[in-house]
Amino acid sequence: MSQNYSSSVVNDFLHGSKSLNLPCELTIEQTHFSCTKILRLLPRKRLVLQAEAEQQQAVLKLFAKANKGEREYNRELRGHQLALASGVNVPQLLTSDDNVDHCFAIAYQLLDDAESFSAEGVRNKPENINKLLKMMAKMHEYGIFQDDIHLDNLMLHRSDVYLIDLGSVKCEHENKPLSKQTSLHNLARLVAQFFPLEQAEILKLLPTYYQQRQWSWNDDDHYQFVKTLKSVWTKRKLDYLSKCFRNCTMTTYSHTFSREYAFRANFLPDNPTELIENIEQLMTTGKMLKAGNSATVVLVEMAGKQVVIKRYNIKSMWHLLRRTLRMSRAAMSWRNANLLEFINLPTLKPLGFIEQRMGWFRHTAYFISEYHESVELLDEYQRRQPTNDELEQINNIFMLMQNSQISHGDLKAQNLLIDDQGKVILIDLDAMQEHRSERQFYKAFNNDKKRFLRNWQDLKVKEIFTSLLF
Repeated sequence: MSQNYSSSVVNDFLHGSKSLNLPCELTIEQTHFSCTKILRLLPRKRLVLQAEAEQQQAVLKLFAKANKGEREYNRELRGHQLALASGVNVPQLLTSDDNVDHCFAIAYQLLDDAESFSAEGVRNKPENINKLLKMMAKMHEYGIFQDDIHLDNLMLHRSDVYLIDLGSVKCEHENKPLSKQTSLHNLARLVAQFFPLEQAEILKLLPTYYQQRQWSWNDDDHYQFVKTLKSVWTKRKLDYLSKCFRNCTMTTYSHTFSREYAFRANFLPDNPTELIENIEQLMTTGKMLKAGNSATVVLVEMAGKQVVIKRYNIKSMWHLLRRTLRMSRAAMSWRNANLLEFINLPTLKPLGFIEQRMGWFRHTAYFISEYHESVELLDEYQRRQPTNDELEQINNIFMLMQNSQISHGDLKAQNLLIDDQGKVILIDLDAMQEHRSERQFYKAFNNDKKRFLRNWQDLKVKEIFTSLLF
């Protein structure tokens, strides 16, 4: 049994505290660690710390015994063993201990200066994707796969790809290749972690994986993989959107008789009641951006950030009756902004929404987003013509809408903004729709394009956009 000098920290973790006092000292199997940083905290379940021992940087994983810790500890050790045997790169296992203050503990070497594949500069290089595909082929050839595959579990360290979070490594038959169905489903889950425009580029590189597995690659193989990818991507998208309307690590959510709200969990303190009850007063202190009949838009400071609050107004009793049983425009904007973030279509970062209700009946609603200094596209291009980079961004916006079968519903040029860095973003999302019917989508999408073109008085600019969109 290890002697442990961080009883208070471990005790706080085991009792569900979200705030732990570091630095602390921890001893695992006679190795003394100075812990300096929390990398991940799941109260009462798992704690991941950055530490130093004998001038070596390390990552410590603690699993609470009371919450299936033994199972997670054994899976982690088994996953490390399997991944190492398959020939893929994994962090060096420094030590492990099955009794550290009611926890199981594992220490790995820290990969200095490693970058996650979630970093744009890593995942956008074809040579890195090829290395990643070769690593996947090695694992699958050995009979293993990572069940919880996402880009933060894949690291680039000194030009090599490393696999981390080894507790999610599963084995079909050790040292016997995975079945083709399991292999391609796991590969599709990897590709689905990338944004849609990136997926299109990765599909061009897939022959790398097939060559490693000594499989054929032809049009039929391409079609079958795309079909699998679409199914996996749709499931991942729906799982993500469901998190916008439930309590989870991403979202603080509540639904009562008198109100419904959701906020990004890292935006507000645990209890947002004060904001909700005083939001009208807060709006009076802000800068008016729009005082319309259907919506009032105000710029305010909240939680140390400049944010935009958009209140959706009820214009009349008839308007109230028409909208009261439908999802509010604020909730629609919240869902749609999260969807656009998911597909990497630039928009104002969604921070939350509030609905005032009486049971099933909704009335006033508010959508809150980050403020981004920018001007309307229409105003900007009255002074100058668009650059090639800006045209490419606008084209990508329409391409992503088409690939995702999304129509905007009110795509006037004022609903596209551009900042002083030339970044184009889409706003005003309460009428946006995802379409299941291809026919209905193209009808709505063509209306979006026509609505966008209707604004332009400068014939040269109008001609440029007509050529781009049609």
